[in-house]
Amino acid sequence: MGEEARIVSGIVQEYMKKHARSKQIFDEAWKVMPGANTRIAVFMMPYPAYITRGEGSSIWDVDGNQYVDLNFNMTCLVLGHKHPKVVEAINKQIECGTSFGGPTEHEVELAKRLIDRIPSAEQVRFTPSGTEAVHQAVRLARAYTKKDKIIKCEGAYHGTWDAIDISVFPTPEEQGPPLNPNRVPFSKGIPQGVIDNTLVVPFNNIEVMEKTIKENKDDLAAVILEPIQRGYEPKEGYLEAVREITEKYGILLIFDEVVCYRVRRGGAQELYGVTPDITTLGKLIGGGFPIGAYVSSREIMKQFSFELAEGPQLFFSGTFNAFPLAMVAGAATLDALTPDVYEKMDRLGEEMRTGLSEILSDQNIEAHVGGVASFFHIFWTKEEVVDYRTLKTADTRCQNYFDLDSLNRGIYYRDHPNVSAVTTREDVKKALDAARETVEILKPVIKEISPGLVQ
Repeated sequence: MGEEARIVSGIVQEYMKKHARSKQIFDEAWKVMPGANTRIAVFMMPYPAYITRGEGSSIWDVDGNQYVDLNFNMTCLVLGHKHPKVVEAINKQIECGTSFGGPTEHEVELAKRLIDRIPSAEQVRFTPSGTEAVHQAVRLARAYTKKDKIIKCEGAYHGTWDAIDISVFPTPEEQGPPLNPNRVPFSKGIPQGVIDNTLVVPFNNIEVMEKTIKENKDDLAAVILEPIQRGYEPKEGYLEAVREITEKYGILLIFDEVVCYRVRRGGAQELYGVTPDITTLGKLIGGGFPIGAYVSSREIMKQFSFELAEGPQLFFSGTFNAFPLAMVAGAATLDALTPDVYEKMDRLGEEMRTGLSEILSDQNIEAHVGGVASFFHIFWTKEEVVDYRTLKTADTRCQNYFDLDSLNRGIYYRDHPNVSAVTTREDVKKALDAARETVEILKPVIKEISPGLVQ
């Protein structure tokens, strides 16, 4: 038996011993849901821990295991679990009702807060999710420009709908040339006509971006990108150059800040000083409730307005658009995110990045630690991660084993690891102490399955 089989088997057995009730629920879930869940992002092997409650920076599962939460529902809960101000706002609204067949003042209040914070925002529209925000933002761009094509970056995730569910996780066999990536549908059921209108370029390569824009400028409605894609930052000058090129050719620039809005009060566009035409939002702005939004200028948003002589040109509605509980929870969350809170999250994020780097260095493991502000991430590769191709050089087995052993030690990472406003230095210390033990145990496995990482 090799080191991988021996050590990982022990980790799995320990996990299963600690999560017996979760296994029972998982077995029941297989009978009633395909794949045992309705949220692929939370699936894991051998099975996920089923969470029962959260408070502050901790969560508990059905087996009674407590974790330091460094996931916060994929970055949504920037104030942690059951924040008093959010709970107070929710309870007050519940006493008045949960949803109505008409607008409430709460959506106006949340819209005003977003406009006050985000450089690109003059007007706002709300949706029930980030996926729908991106969907509507792209259609808005197409309606405004009267063009059909869009450009997205290889490896970028913008939610699950046809036009942007392209080249999210292409395999090496599917990818095509690095400077001219293939357009690979992430899911079955996407029509070829949709694929034809979505162009794919590598992130952080301004030369390819400019070439693709020039070649398609007459048919191109928008470029959509995440300013911070999958935890790695834009190269110096990249966002500025994309903004300059899109403006030159009259192409709209969409920033997807569903995840990265949390890096500053005004989002990544404030951090990097680049203002897009449209910004999509979600996650934290709902205070833990389902939400999405997109913001833009008054001129572009006119496509929805009854002030046009011909009436609105776009017709999006939805029973749970501007859901009152999300509106009040979102407003309470934004009000609590003071400059001091951002500074604290930045500081703790840096402590996590520095601590993890030191642990890997002490073990002579040449993996990289990335992230910005409150985000941190181990990239299990020797290469500098600047785009999807370099990200794919990372050994995902190392990540999966690290996450699983961390769960055994009471640390909950999963996707988009981050610190929150309620994360403490004690949480960081616990996480780093656990990470040191995990890396020590996994070093023989890493040496066996990815020997290039071990000096």
